[in-house]
Amino acid sequence: MANQNTKDLEIMFENYVEDYDANCVISQAVATTFPSPESMQRAGDTFYRPQDYHMNVVTGLDVSGASKTDLIERQIPTVYRQPDNIIWELNAKEMRDEQHMIKSGQAASKRLAAEIDKNLYSVIANRAGMVVTSAAALSWEDAAQAEAVMLSRGISPAGSKLFMNPFDYKDVIKDLGNRAYMTDWSKSAYDRSQVPDIANFQTFRTDNQANLIAVGTVSGTTSNGSQSHTVTAMTGDVPTDNRQMAYSVSGANIANTKNGDAFSIAGINAVHNIDKTDTNQPMTFRIVSGGGTASLIISPAIIATGPYQNVTAVSAGGAALTFLNIADNPVNVFWGEDAVSLDYGKLAFPTDEGAKVMTANTKNGVPLIMSYEFDHLKAVTTVRFTTLYAATVLQPERCGIILPNQT
Repeated sequence: MANQNTKDLEIMFENYVEDYDANCVISQAVATTFPSPESMQRAGDTFYRPQDYHMNVVTGLDVSGASKTDLIERQIPTVYRQPDNIIWELNAKEMRDEQHMIKSGQAASKRLAAEIDKNLYSVIANRAGMVVTSAAALSWEDAAQAEAVMLSRGISPAGSKLFMNPFDYKDVIKDLGNRAYMTDWSKSAYDRSQVPDIANFQTFRTDNQANLIAVGTVSGTTSNGSQSHTVTAMTGDVPTDNRQMAYSVSGANIANTKNGDAFSIAGINAVHNIDKTDTNQPMTFRIVSGGGTASLIISPAIIATGPYQNVTAVSAGGAALTFLNIADNPVNVFWGEDAVSLDYGKLAFPTDEGAKVMTANTKNGVPLIMSYEFDHLKAVTTVRFTTLYAATVLQPERCGIILPNQT
């Protein structure tokens, strides 16, 4: 019986591994890496990924006296979250049924994959620097506006993704279904809830939902003095996280701000990331932490000069903040290529110290672990599935959210 149970547990793990990739939707749409476990242990489960360099242009025939572009090695911190686990027990009676164990493994793969997709979706939703809003239901025009915002900032649409929550996806279906001149796609939208790729986005429907709650009463919130960010390689002994900056605000209602809020700042437009042309579109920002206080951490950082310039001007003292999430709504996320990363890790579970351990890699190379142990006095086998990963927005200026129904 023991050998049969072991075989059934192996089959359960095989089903878990096989179903894992199929249940990961969003996580298959981002870049993935698998840092060396030894390196991660020595670095405290934190590693830094380099960002691209940007350059200044110097005009003229004789450039002997020109200022040279200062090469700044920008790096993004990536930190593993605590491992996600599924733990359950199978007693000696339940283990008589092979299907019982197989279905347990399938349920575990579905739940852990859903947790990864949920956390990844949430990280993008809370960090995305581009914010597109509309007063009406989500439509094709909103996705086209998102693409226009990306293009105006020099972000190639190649490899860009758009994930829509179920309810806004439904509204896009209705929008397409009403377009009589798009005969084939209108019919597909009407009878099969099928939406084509929109405005060069690879378009997906997701059952994940990240809700952005409406901002409270924040009238009169302003910039507390002139503020901007200077790009540096290091802050003390640690690489600088140039994705964000400390930002001081004032006003009677600052206690009503919260993490995740989206806003623009009077007098600040976004620029093309490469040629630095004014896009004539307001730059949008997110509160990363410090919501409800006068000292916020916002992203992206306000960089008004130099090769990494992303805005037309610094935040002037007294400049008004206009908050964009004025109604509760689940977000729809989009991003450009290489803007988001999912980094998997592997824990070292010993195979000869009590519990039995099985390890495998999925087709996408994700390392998975199952451990199990039988208590003969209780006649119970305890099973644990474990996964380790980090979900990181590498470039918030290349990620965005669409917020419809903002009335």
